[in-house]
Amino acid sequence: MFQQATLPLLFVLSPTLTSNPGAALARRLRKAVLRREPIALGTVVGPYEPLSVRMEENPLRRVLLREEGLEIAITTGTPRILRELDLLTELDRRHSVAVRMIVTATEDPEPRLQAVHSLAAEGIATSVLLSPAATTGEETFRFLLEGALAAGALDAEIDARALRHAERTSLSSTFRRLRLEYGFPRRAAGRG
Repeated sequence: MFQQATLPLLFVLSPTLTSNPGAALARRLRKAVLRREPIALGTVVGPYEPLSVRMEENPLRRVLLREEGLEIAITTGTPRILRELDLLTELDRRHSVAVRMIVTATEDPEPRLQAVHSLAAEGIATSVLLSPAATTGEETFRFLLEGALAAGALDAEIDARALRHAERTSLSSTFRRLRLEYGFPRRAAGRG
């Protein structure tokens, strides 16, 4: 007989995929909180978008501020996450909050790196997920990694799944080498 490992389920909550995102998010959050499971808001494919509700009515605030000690991971591609900066810092005091910002090689990275800087300045564990194009070269990676380092990101990752195998392999090996050269991942005081 072999032993079976029990791992907590990761709930992926994308409020933009339902007709009533606030109610759907609140239901899923309540279930995850009751089960004490890690909570993931957004994915690379369906990034988290800040809800267009007043801050007092935000389901994140109502559900998560009643609890303590949860793990909350947010993947987003928009600097509008800063609209919820007060909420995120409040949540980070009660829970472990980590934000992963998607930065694409084909768009201006400055607004997203500014958001990373603002989040990191508030003590929120923030990382950058680079989404390269087939033509992304070492110079572009260096530019983006320097920006992530200057913004205070704790880590930089790459998501090259959309590229063909040969392109993905080449870009991934270049990125891994540069990632270590720039000192990622970095440790933050008080974080595991």
